[in-house]
Amino acid sequence: MRKWLPALFILISTGSFAQFSEGYKELRNYSKKKEVLPGDTSLYLENFYTNGFHYLYPLYKAFFQEQKLLKADTSLYYDQLCQAVAFTGDYASTLELEKLSFEKLSDSTKLEINQLTDLAKEVTYTDARKYILGQTKNNKVVMINEAHDKPLHRVFTASLLEELYQQGFHYLAMEMLDHFAAKAITKPTVFTGYYSAEPVAGELIRKALEIGYTLISYEDTISSHTTTQQREYSQAENLYNTIKKLDKSAKILVHAGYVHIQEAAKPDTRIPIPMAAYFKIISGIDPLTIDQTEMSENGKDAYTGMFYDKWRQKNPFNNSVVAIKNDKTIDPYGLYFYDIHVIHPPTIYRNNRPTWMNMNGWKKETPVNPAFKSLFLVQAYYEKEYNEKTVSQAVPADQTYNNASNGLYYLYLRKGLYKLLFRDKEYKILGVKDLAVD
Repeated sequence: MRKWLPALFILISTGSFAQFSEGYKELRNYSKKKEVLPGDTSLYLENFYTNGFHYLYPLYKAFFQEQKLLKADTSLYYDQLCQAVAFTGDYASTLELEKLSFEKLSDSTKLEINQLTDLAKEVTYTDARKYILGQTKNNKVVMINEAHDKPLHRVFTASLLEELYQQGFHYLAMEMLDHFAAKAITKPTVFTGYYSAEPVAGELIRKALEIGYTLISYEDTISSHTTTQQREYSQAENLYNTIKKLDKSAKILVHAGYVHIQEAAKPDTRIPIPMAAYFKIISGIDPLTIDQTEMSENGKDAYTGMFYDKWRQKNPFNNSVVAIKNDKTIDPYGLYFYDIHVIHPPTIYRNNRPTWMNMNGWKKETPVNPAFKSLFLVQAYYEKEYNEKTVSQAVPADQTYNNASNGLYYLYLRKGLYKLLFRDKEYKILGVKDLAVD
């Protein structure tokens, strides 16, 4: 069991010191010894359990069935476990898991990366938000991507919403929204879309709705047996069909995953024509595409992870930036599949939580006293969204199983009224408490 230490807080200055959290290690050790909940025979680590969302269930299964799942599909195991851990708010452990999934690079590849990243010495940096907002004014469609296990990317997209709305972007199309979802989405739930149940994704949706955005679902969730390429086509066609129904002056922001927003395909890719490229063909609209996945901590694989580290060594940065050379934005990789590459800094942790969880000041760090001896997980739900009978279908404003060195749990919350749920390692509710954040 974790011990309560007297220090005020732990401050880690850079993401390079990230490691598996004490909460992660505690749950792993506990789950490897026993099957906490009846397991299933599938290879998937999904959070749905008994008609609701269970944020610890995929971790139970991953740890108890680890050898079986790793042997069956190592890549799938780490990919889904990273996402499941990110859902709990444990970003440091997510980054460590990503590294475990990476293949080793050859010496020749390492040499290539070292040579390519010399370009970092020739660029200057400009603030990413300001640069992007300066470019979006004259665009009808803007596409920005995310890695599904990096809530940081959702935080950055959220930081653009208010200014984009003022520029006329009143529609937000999100890959994470289920295509079966009701047309008028008023709040995030676990049925709004799988990734929308991640707390930061929930906050992104809430913020967009409060500003006035109309949310649009365009993912190909209607057809269950399509190829990867057919999925790209369906996404593009769904987006274009939606745009045709809107006013001609309408502007739309698209938030998608990974390479879906590439404007061309790499020769070795499994996707011949990405969604954005096909959208451009059928619509005649050239979208402004913004990548966040290749120049964040760990990148999206071993190659981009090392590339990011080498680049930063040669030209450090402490905030989200865009690289500029000869007054033009550049692609650090020299491929130009996207119009803009956002370069995010390593995460700073305070009280064992990423400080970017404050969502650019929209939320504030809020201490929570551990009210029960067997407490493991603390969740905060908006009071107006809370229902005791359907709480497993609601999306927390924030949650964590990591306490700080002073014994307190720190959540990032907006001003408002909340219901705090205290759970043990088996996800049993120990108690509920009202919380008002000023």
